[in-house]
Amino acid sequence: MRTLLSIAAFALPIAAQTVSLAGLGYRLPSNAIEAAPGQVTIVSLHGIQTRLNEPVRGVFDPATSLLGTATGITAHLAQGSTRTPVSIFGISQTPCAPAAVPCMPVTNITLGVPFQLASTPVNNYAAMEFKEGAGVVAAIPVRAVPDRAHIITSCDESLVYYSVFGGEDLTGCNAAVVRPRDGLITPYRAAHPGEPLVAFAYGLGDATPSPIANGAFTTGVTKQPFVLRYSIAGGPVYWAQAPDGVSVTAVNGVYQVHFTVPPLPEDTPLPACGERGVYGNMKVAISGIHSSDTFELCVAP
Repeated sequence: MRTLLSIAAFALPIAAQTVSLAGLGYRLPSNAIEAAPGQVTIVSLHGIQTRLNEPVRGVFDPATSLLGTATGITAHLAQGSTRTPVSIFGISQTPCAPAAVPCMPVTNITLGVPFQLASTPVNNYAAMEFKEGAGVVAAIPVRAVPDRAHIITSCDESLVYYSVFGGEDLTGCNAAVVRPRDGLITPYRAAHPGEPLVAFAYGLGDATPSPIANGAFTTGVTKQPFVLRYSIAGGPVYWAQAPDGVSVTAVNGVYQVHFTVPPLPEDTPLPACGERGVYGNMKVAISGIHSSDTFELCVAP
């Protein structure tokens, strides 16, 4: 995985301001951050003074092993009196309508929740603190959960670049599911029963060993179990199994879910992929202790 740098930002003088949470995650807004250790998510804020002409992507700093941008916006996970630096993968702003006065764009910050997030608040305080310049402009409460599963798709607006999607002619929200060393599964490159695949995900929680051991990132197998459930073209679940393995594999919070495509149910018609609005003819749901997500897969007999 790699990130691209594109900076076009200027900072206005920091004045007294009120910053409020507009939303986070992938779809629905919330007044608090519900997150799993190591999760990548989008937090959206009103009231940031810096104006961005275009999205800005984070750049890896080998001195801190974190991603950051040149916008002057930083984040820390506050737990009690402890402050843990947060990786920022990218920042974008939703432009104001031409007649909007005063202009208050939404600033969307893609960040990685530190693996140090505790399961219970430290001294009854856990928050994501955002700074613009030297001052804290927002402190958003954080509620820790063991997992908050999300299979990465080509429609995610995270500003994180994935080479798995590069060069593909995609017409829908393609899940990041690949054959090991043989490319993305698409309606035109179907998987087959019995074939081993890998799905890339966010938010599958802490691992053993913990990625923060000795202050350095390490790969590890997730602590909590996951279950995969399969159905054909929106029909009932016909197969359930544990993945072949689930692990966090990169410092940027990406997990790999290894699984084997199950046999197809007998006497069940299999719709063709990529026709009549059918993108994938198999739906796969991944469920953890706290959360679940569903993705489509194209399977051929």
